[in-house]
Amino acid sequence: MTEDVKKTKKLAKEIEGTIISITVQGGTKGTMLFDFSDLPADIQTKLGPFGLGHKLGDAAAGKEGADAEDSINKVYEGLVGGDWSVRAPAQPKISLSALAANFKNLSPEEKAAALPILKALNIPGLDALL
Repeated sequence: MTEDVKKTKKLAKEIEGTIISITVQGGTKGTMLFDFSDLPADIQTKLGPFGLGHKLGDAAAGKEGADAEDSINKVYEGLVGGDWSVRAPAQPKISLSALAANFKNLSPEEKAAALPILKALNIPGLDALL
């Protein structure tokens, strides 16, 4: 099992002024251009809050409770301050192979104590490594 498999992006998106360019990996149309200013005023009015909700929702992805709230607030404060690229702090990652390697270095007594706890966590793929 490889833990460092990177997902290939399906879309490349760029924003320049009111123009959004999108290139679909494996697509046949090349780079497609969409001008926000071509949209009717009513759609523009609805799309702004929709986009804000989406960006703030993305800030909470993979987080819960107070962590999600903190991430949402950090991104919103950045936007209010004119910073589009502010990101919520990334969640710490746990490497399954590092966890398994450290587990194997434990004494038999420590393994006996740790194994039921690790199994109770239901971490996908961990059983195969222990």
